[in-house]
Amino acid sequence: MTIRKTEKGWQVDIRPSGMKGKRARRTFPTKGEAQRFEKRVLASVSDGSVYGRTSCDMRLTDCAHFWFDTHGSHLKDGSARLRHLLRLAHLLGDCALSSIKPSDVVALRSRRLADGRSIQTVNHDLKYLRAAVNHAIAMNQYQGDNPFAAVRLLRQPDTELSFLDQYQIDALFSLLALSSSSDAYLVAELSLSTGCRWGEALSLRASQLRSGSVTFIDTKNGSSRTVPISADLFRRLHHHAHGATVFSTNPYAAFTNALARVGITLPKGQRAHVLRHTFASHFVMSGGDLVTLQRLLGHSTLKMTMRYAHLSPDYLADAVRHAPTIGGQKAVNGQKGLSGDGAD
Repeated sequence: MTIRKTEKGWQVDIRPSGMKGKRARRTFPTKGEAQRFEKRVLASVSDGSVYGRTSCDMRLTDCAHFWFDTHGSHLKDGSARLRHLLRLAHLLGDCALSSIKPSDVVALRSRRLADGRSIQTVNHDLKYLRAAVNHAIAMNQYQGDNPFAAVRLLRQPDTELSFLDQYQIDALFSLLALSSSSDAYLVAELSLSTGCRWGEALSLRASQLRSGSVTFIDTKNGSSRTVPISADLFRRLHHHAHGATVFSTNPYAAFTNALARVGITLPKGQRAHVLRHTFASHFVMSGGDLVTLQRLLGHSTLKMTMRYAHLSPDYLADAVRHAPTIGGQKAVNGQKGLSGDGAD
């Protein structure tokens, strides 16, 4: 029997006929993961490859599958990352890791950029590939150097975060109130009032509404956070709930249509986040502190929240208060008043 239950989980112990290198023996928390690993080992023998061999001949697809079996399957986005890694492996010809040169990686990146992929996307490509190979090295499944380590990430220019002013907010919500979607107004209001992501609002359950606050649990970084809301919004969300869930549809199309009708144009990639950016921007402009904003937005580091620092009234006042002086007096519009010769 190649799979058996142990105190630590489900152990796969297999040395199929013809497999080179050491036998495949690994423990998984569930029987399903153990069975998938066993099938992959057997498949690798049937197609002539060698899964689990600790040499420099490990293929990129083998590396991706090993990463998923022993680590990625436990991540929220693990399956999506595996599919992404397999696409990249195909683009690189699924060759042995030892044969990949930094120039091959740079060439792949250039092709991806030429195909319209963003700098952020190609940087994620490199991060995912690096992480998969580093994991194989740490687990003693690959004994060579990481071929992706020598390639540096591209610098991504900072983009200004767009937000809505009060006139745009009022115009937008006037149209959302007339929308045929029963969820559009409330989903947008919840995002504007709490700074939550669109997906976090959609996944809200009635049980997450407690004591005048909403707790977001299905977050990007996996950490939950609680944000207080007005009594009126709290009541309307409870009343709107459909059983265990609050929203029954995704009104994103209705929201984007309302944006277009108001005449609001946004930079690429910011449409889904404009209400989140608007919450954060107005919070800071009203005198809210950045540490509190970090907690409300669920940012893992303060660095991410600092993107809104330039909107703080204290920040702007300090820029004037601590600016250098000319002749002992504050400059006005960049100049001191002139007198004497040349002053008309």
